[in-house]
Amino acid sequence: MESQYVYSNKFMYFIFRRDESNPVTWLYCSGVSMPQFLPITRGRHGLASNPAMRGLQITDLNLRRELLDRGASTASVKGNPCGPHVAQKGDWYRQLLFINDADEQVVKELVGHCPLRLVGSIFQACMVTDVVIPAVAPSAAEFESFLAAVCEKYSKQSGWATTASAKGFRK
Repeated sequence: MESQYVYSNKFMYFIFRRDESNPVTWLYCSGVSMPQFLPITRGRHGLASNPAMRGLQITDLNLRRELLDRGASTASVKGNPCGPHVAQKGDWYRQLLFINDADEQVVKELVGHCPLRLVGSIFQACMVTDVVIPAVAPSAAEFESFLAAVCEKYSKQSGWATTASAKGFRK
């Protein structure tokens, strides 16, 4: 029995790990790096409606629905027990969740769904129609390369830098 499932790259992370204080509970940690997605999202959304942030929210709502449909329950997390396991620097939007009574096979399956749902939501919000998202989640490293190429393409089209500068989001 695995104690954790991790999907992580410079664009996103999804971590499911056993809660140390309760072995039937999983801790779910997710995050999206907003600066990494800027070449795709910049200029394609309204004020205070970042598609990367909203994409993670939608991904997590769909995850909760699927878990509930499969007999699991979810609960909010206080504090940040994921801190030691995730990126500490950069502009990350994060979500945390406790998952109770989830079969390990369900957890393992959902790790693969979350990255595709996140990117699909971001692409839909930004009207990215000329890029085909893989049908099955590639490895985290392969997906990072795929997203880096998409960002490079969109930064050239828009004239924006590939990522945000260290001092903030500017050209």
